Amino acid sequence: MNDDFKKSVPQGKAPLANLPAPGFVAISLLVVFFTYQVMGAVFTIAVTGTDAEINSGNLNTMRLLITFAQYMLLLMPALMLNMLRGETLKDGMKLKSPNIPITLLGLAGIIIIQPFLQFFVIIQNKILFSLPLGQEIINGLKEIFDLLEGTTMKLVMAYSFPEFLVVVFVIAVTPAICEEFLFRGLILRTFEKSYSAIRAIIFTGVLFAIFHFHPFNLIPLIVLGFFISYIAHYSGSLYSAIFIHFVNNFISAVAVYMFGKEALDDSSLGSGDLLWYGAAAILSLALFLLIIFIIKKIHNKSKGEYA
Repeated sequence: MNDDFKKSVPQGKAPLANLPAPGFVAISLLVVFFTYQVMGAVFTIAVTGTDAEINSGNLNTMRLLITFAQYMLLLMPALMLNMLRGETLKDGMKLKSPNIPITLLGLAGIIIIQPFLQFFVIIQNKILFSLPLGQEIINGLKEIFDLLEGTTMKLVMAYSFPEFLVVVFVIAVTPAICEEFLFRGLILRTFEKSYSAIRAIIFTGVLFAIFHFHPFNLIPLIVLGFFISYIAHYSGSLYSAIFIHFVNNFISAVAVYMFGKEALDDSSLGSGDLLWYGAAAILSLALFLLIIFIIKKIHNKSKGEYA
């Protein structure tokens, strides 16, 4: 265990201080699942009734409910769990000044990787929906997630600049804060106690992807979860992760605001478009991997370590 953890954990006093990392993470995710998913659903039904379909009459109410749930039923449990394991807020949640060069490289990376992630989803879906077996299951899943994405689109669509600012707060600012305190604060910090940096980063990234429960976006979510965890670890700060997460979601919000539903529609892409898109995706991935390498070199240099 690192010295900073020994100082911040009063052994024998905090009820969850001595739990092994997998046990603490499992308890944390179960608690958050209950508060955010179960209690959140009950609270939403209590406010909106059993018919929670989003329409123009209840759109802002639903946005408010989602924001409330993120802060009160996701962020607050994460903070409480951090207290129960005996960590200070600063140490337990990595609330420290970030490494600025690494944070800026993180910003570049999250922008550069977008073409690759979008191309991956396009090719993945073309392959999945052309398979001769299992089409009923795949199509059934697609119908469910198309319905969920349709609901999300209603929340994200903005028809004026003031409404766009509301959307940015709901889908970019709020998740960036609340989800990062949970994943790059509570969970990543816990894994860092017991595992190597790369294992802690990978475990956190995978759990982040599973948390979003979107099978068709699983690989892109793992990549994003890995990269944000990577930035949080090597910048030494949760603030970097919050910033990178915000930028990722903000890009989506801007795209939908400027281009509408067409921003997410790839059905009109022809073979020629896919060829150019594929070339851009390869370049995107290559630059992204280069950024990951440079970040590690900067971190090693700052610590006086030379590989």
